[in-house]
Amino acid sequence: MHISKAHDGPFSLASLDIREFESLFQQYYRWLCLLCFRITGNWNEAEDIVQDFFARCWQNRDSIAIRESWKAFAARSVKNAALNQIRKENIRHKHETASQHNTEAEQEDTGVEAEEEQRYLDLLAAIDRLPEQRRKIFILSRRPDMRYADIASLMGISVNTVKMHVRLSYQELRKVLNSALVFFYFFIK
Repeated sequence: MHISKAHDGPFSLASLDIREFESLFQQYYRWLCLLCFRITGNWNEAEDIVQDFFARCWQNRDSIAIRESWKAFAARSVKNAALNQIRKENIRHKHETASQHNTEAEQEDTGVEAEEEQRYLDLLAAIDRLPEQRRKIFILSRRPDMRYADIASLMGISVNTVKMHVRLSYQELRKVLNSALVFFYFFIK
């Protein structure tokens, strides 16, 4: 059975039997892993994300109504999961770094460090408040292995749109935070 032809439009996953769902898995698994790998840069992580996506789809099939084609739904879902994973890893890494830095700072001047950590947490909160697509583009732009052209290709938008979103992200972050802080955290990759 060729699933992509049968599910080009709106449908419910509940309408699929196990064989049809396995066919979707076989047909799209590798393609979704490659798509995810372009975002994460880690094949094992990409496979985990795609496997989790399929497992969640099967477990929640009764409540998932797809308004677009399966391919578009799967690609969007996997991209979002990969971007969220990167965001979580970046935040975790920065918290670990801040935590390690705080341990050293406790021996020195804890007041200055606590203020710096609060500004950093304010910055993370400001990033979380960016519109979803702008936040995704901004986070990807901070990765040393991602150029604007890579982001544009990944997101299906023009390079100029990527530049605009990054510029607007900085403008919004500067409104909330001291501009020197924004430059310190983001212009030094």
